[in-house]
Amino acid sequence: MKMRFQNLLPSSSVKLCVISVYLCVPLLLFLLGCQPTPVAPPTPITQPTVEVLQIGVTGSAAAVLDLITPPTNTQFTTANTETLLADLQNGRFNAILIHHIPADLPNWFNPVALDGLVIVTHPNVSVNELSRAEVQGVYNGRIQNWSALGGPDLPITLISREAGAGTRSLFVNQIMAEQRISINALVQADDASLLTAVAATPGAVGYSMMGSSLDVGVKVMMIDGRFPTPATTANQTYPLTVPLYFVSANTAEPTGDLRTFLAWLQSEEGQEMVGVKYGRVR
Repeated sequence: MKMRFQNLLPSSSVKLCVISVYLCVPLLLFLLGCQPTPVAPPTPITQPTVEVLQIGVTGSAAAVLDLITPPTNTQFTTANTETLLADLQNGRFNAILIHHIPADLPNWFNPVALDGLVIVTHPNVSVNELSRAEVQGVYNGRIQNWSALGGPDLPITLISREAGAGTRSLFVNQIMAEQRISINALVQADDASLLTAVAATPGAVGYSMMGSSLDVGVKVMMIDGRFPTPATTANQTYPLTVPLYFVSANTAEPTGDLRTFLAWLQSEEGQEMVGVKYGRVR
């Protein structure tokens, strides 16, 4: 027996549905195509990096740091000259401030102040003046008592700097020449320790730099009739006048922020600050 199924929907309704589907699909595709493209997120703004200038300063010139107002992007490190020169070649520093320039140094350098190698004693030593020859005689061990120099009957205690110190190199070059420093000299590791030892030891004698030895409880001696002051080093009438050099990490004159810092040190403003304890170069 055959069964007949009736359409669930009238034929006209089916046609309308089919037509609606055909009409809606293109419309839907059109609407999807009209959606705006999402905006890409903004590129983060990268703040420009400011190079931090790394400047090494010999310990015997550390006093200059109390006088100057460097740029905020400058950091200082103190050490002896030998260490500073090695670190400069290794790229740790952009520049260094030192008194002693090795003869074979290829780096660019320029003076920023005039310091002085000074001979200092304990305040109880009544001698006020020495010649360079007398200082040599003291440090080679030939003169061992202050009475030989017109002072009290008091043994001389020699205090010296360590090997590699720029101050020691200057002292050897300008005072000792071919003579050796006595093996009896007590060696100090830095300038501050030497000055402290001299101030604490009756009869002691040592050597330092003018800029570091002011107001630290020691007596600064006249040398060959001249007393070390910012004025006598500026005009170089003090016989042991020594420049304080700005040494760049490169063989060419510095540029950029380093050049700006050097220019400020040599400017009227910078020299006025430096001139409180050092001779001016300008």
